[in-house]
Amino acid sequence: MKVGFIGLGTMGLRMTTNLLKRGFEVYVYSRSRGPIETAVSHGAMEALNPADLAAKTDIVLTCLPMPDTVEQVYFGENGIMAGIRPGMILADHSTVGPDLSRKIDAEARKKAVSFIDAPVSGGPSGAEAGTLTIMCGGDQQALNRALPVFQAMGQKIMHMGDSGSGSITKLINNMLFGAHTSVLAEALVLAEKTGIHKEKMFSVLQSSTGNSAALNWVFPLIVNREFAPRFSIDLLLKDMRIACEVARNEGMVLRVAETAREAIAAAQQSGYGASDVSAVIRPMEDKYRLIVKGESV
Repeated sequence: MKVGFIGLGTMGLRMTTNLLKRGFEVYVYSRSRGPIETAVSHGAMEALNPADLAAKTDIVLTCLPMPDTVEQVYFGENGIMAGIRPGMILADHSTVGPDLSRKIDAEARKKAVSFIDAPVSGGPSGAEAGTLTIMCGGDQQALNRALPVFQAMGQKIMHMGDSGSGSITKLINNMLFGAHTSVLAEALVLAEKTGIHKEKMFSVLQSSTGNSAALNWVFPLIVNREFAPRFSIDLLLKDMRIACEVARNEGMVLRVAETAREAIAAAQQSGYGASDVSAVIRPMEDKYRLIVKGESV
């Protein structure tokens, strides 16, 4: 099976590398030259544009940061839809709203092409290790055909239901992560204000009901003052906004999620948008004139 991969960012390049390690013939396209050259050095072949990539492959994977970029890559000039043929599979690993996923699915069906919304979770380390969680919406038979490709990149591949259900599941995941990260920042500011030993608190929380993936990922980054982007404030805020919009479209107001979104937006507005999600604490540190760091930092 010939695989096309569009979007060689923090996640995509690592995912492509794992496909190459598994022996897949991989064509790549990206707006940035550096990642293309890296992928080609590992054995990938460069496509001229998304349409050219689709014409040369059996399955096209996309992993892009923003919904408008996804839409442009699929429907724009020389986009994927211009190069597809009946029987192909398209899979989008980006985090987008369900409406966009369903739009791509509907247009793909018109050309007898299958589409799977297949966002991923696990971060750069999971992408590198090939242990991502891939949550999939769309036709089960198409997923069965795509499974060998997905298994090269992920450890848990779950069919969530019809088109858009994978995207909704990922938004719920990131909504939880955003809320956990925001309240973790508040907890650390409170600990600093009250003189609690951070490393001891971390150890206690890890074996208590306050434990979470956000605690284990973000806590060490904050106390070690590591704000280089792994998953940026900008991207988390985008996901929180889409999740809250999906809820509003269903007649719901998610008060806790909306409050967390405001905290993340405050970090972006304070100039930390390109920083890691750990920087959500920075506006609170500025407000209370303190710095949260570990005892050894």
